[in-house]
Amino acid sequence: MTAPPVKGVPPRRVVVRTTDFDDARRAMEHTFLPMAMWPMEPLAGLNMRLDSARVDEMTTSTVTFGRCIGLRSVESRTYHVAVPVTGVTESQAGLREPIVTTQEQAAIFSVDESFAIHWRGDCTQMCLDFPGAVLNSRLEQHLDVPVGKPLAFEAAMDLTTPKGRGWLRMLRLANREARRPHGLLENPLTAKSIEAALVDGLLLAQRHNYSDALLRDASAAPPRAVREAVELLETSPERAWSVPLLAKEVHVSVRSLQEGFRRSLDTTPTRYLRAVRLRKIREDLLSAAADDTTVGAIVYRWGIVNQGRFANSYQRKFSEAPSDTLRGR
Repeated sequence: MTAPPVKGVPPRRVVVRTTDFDDARRAMEHTFLPMAMWPMEPLAGLNMRLDSARVDEMTTSTVTFGRCIGLRSVESRTYHVAVPVTGVTESQAGLREPIVTTQEQAAIFSVDESFAIHWRGDCTQMCLDFPGAVLNSRLEQHLDVPVGKPLAFEAAMDLTTPKGRGWLRMLRLANREARRPHGLLENPLTAKSIEAALVDGLLLAQRHNYSDALLRDASAAPPRAVREAVELLETSPERAWSVPLLAKEVHVSVRSLQEGFRRSLDTTPTRYLRAVRLRKIREDLLSAAADDTTVGAIVYRWGIVNQGRFANSYQRKFSEAPSDTLRGR
């Protein structure tokens, strides 16, 4: 048995607090995969903290030990991304060159790779795990062809580039929202959307063996497919739409649909959906009574995850706060 999980958290989330080394190792194995773990300095003061939450099919975790720890795993069945929040680690994926992970550089371990980590005592690390099938399925949807060789990422991910910073912001949002009691990520629709955004962002932000094919120019979807996609977004904006799902519904590839939206509407499917939801939310706010509902309840109905960002977008679009619209000011 591992240390008993902390009470009062939802079933999809596991929180462990322990000062016992064996409990800490078992908690790591239960959350991630079988591994060897050993102390690299005296264990006095070990203070393991693990907080793991399931978001659709992915798992986001935060881990710290308070002491230098060595880890070595078996070959992984998931894609694992590790980002130090504080401190550093020294990591090695399979037989590749070791890398130092910091707040500016993450480590990515691909499926079928073992890993070794020197986890320093000052390090708190944010971890993200995707099943291999999730990433490969999304990649096939983007490429519109079956994937032959396994997807393999470069091990070091630069988090200082515009794409790297953007992806890290999404990860922090998911990590925070996954731990919010009764938050939006308890809704399967928003959980699926966040997972899709993190998968797509990782495929675009980090170099891998399919990057050239993924970034190659795509032909535009025919106007018919763009019209059908627009109709779906207009009639069902509350659905947890992702670009791959929308492309599948109108029988075109992801890249051709994105190019079709760019050429026909000078926007992206995601931006178009955001505009539709803003319009629908405004309609609801204008017709609702402030005594009967709240802005949060209306926003939740339309699958908005980040209410702070929504409020800023609403203010820019309509020159007033959503709360003012609801109160009829």
